[in-house]
Amino acid sequence: MAAIALAEAPARYDAGIGGASIAAPAVDELPGEPAITAAWLLGRVPASLLPWPLLRAGRAGRGPGPDIREAVALLPSGVPAAGDVEVHRFATDFAQHGHGGDMRYASLLLHLVWRDDRGAAERGGPVRLAGGGLAPTVALEPALGSVARLEAAIARGPAGLTEPCAAGRLGGAPETVDALRLEGRRRLAERVWRAQHLAAEVGWEAAWRTLLDRALAASAGRRAEGATARVVLADAVTRALAGDDGDLVRGLAEVVRGAEGRGPGAVVAPLRAAGLGIVRAREIGWNVVLPIAVALAAAYGDLDLARAAHAAIEAWPAPPPYGRTRALAALVAVTPGDALTAQGLLRMQDLWCTRGGCGRCPLSAGAP
Repeated sequence: MAAIALAEAPARYDAGIGGASIAAPAVDELPGEPAITAAWLLGRVPASLLPWPLLRAGRAGRGPGPDIREAVALLPSGVPAAGDVEVHRFATDFAQHGHGGDMRYASLLLHLVWRDDRGAAERGGPVRLAGGGLAPTVALEPALGSVARLEAAIARGPAGLTEPCAAGRLGGAPETVDALRLEGRRRLAERVWRAQHLAAEVGWEAAWRTLLDRALAASAGRRAEGATARVVLADAVTRALAGDDGDLVRGLAEVVRGAEGRGPGAVVAPLRAAGLGIVRAREIGWNVVLPIAVALAAAYGDLDLARAAHAAIEAWPAPPPYGRTRALAALVAVTPGDALTAQGLLRMQDLWCTRGGCGRCPLSAGAP
């Protein structure tokens, strides 16, 4: 969720704790939400702070909604309870961001914050959720004391393992690309899994449209492209794939089958014809067309479609360099030459680099 604006900070801290006025700390004295999230996912939140034993930390959330999903705790009754965890720097962010009336946050297990800056009557208490539930608030600052201690806890790894992670083990070696391509396949498999489950809920065409709309919104980049323009573009892309008979499922499958002999260009061509630029067409092809095609092949036992999709995946060209993986790419001395390698870098970044995983990830020097 959005961090507090610097201009707002003095007002918050002038309110003080227990009525006393204190100076607003410098920005670097306050941890960001990613650091707090990492502390939770890596098991660095002291168990003494939690209202119940934690059985599973859960996973990082993606898109709108809670920051951490599917955590599991053991209630005093002995019954496990699953829910989400919302992360903020300040407890008052929960109300300021409107989460109390948002059903996406109605099943929160916990509200995890750095500082509980609410008034004396509310401080230390739960937050009220949409639907009438309550979620305990846990503040890390009283136990950890400083951002430096939080960061040290996140960075703590197994004895004998050091940073930087990849350079000491696989940097520049052929095994590096193999390892990254494997991670890229796993990342794509997650997209296929989501496509399968979405299709099971709403049908293939509705699943296609949902994933396409999301991908178009995410790939708009710096374009001044409104929702109406994206609807028009999505219609054009769907028509280009559905063909003259308007059968989207059949048309999409036929387009992907053409990739076995012609390569990824067979998939990209109709997307370009619908008005997408080359980079965006490749992104939509990778994130939407191929996952749907693989899911279709699995659902209907279509081996020809599966082979064609596999051929396209293996040969899919790399996108332009991602800014958030540039440092990792430099460490492993790899310039992605295909989409699987680029996606592997993204998956390593998401699973390890942003969660204090140096010394633990598969590329780390000395990692098992």
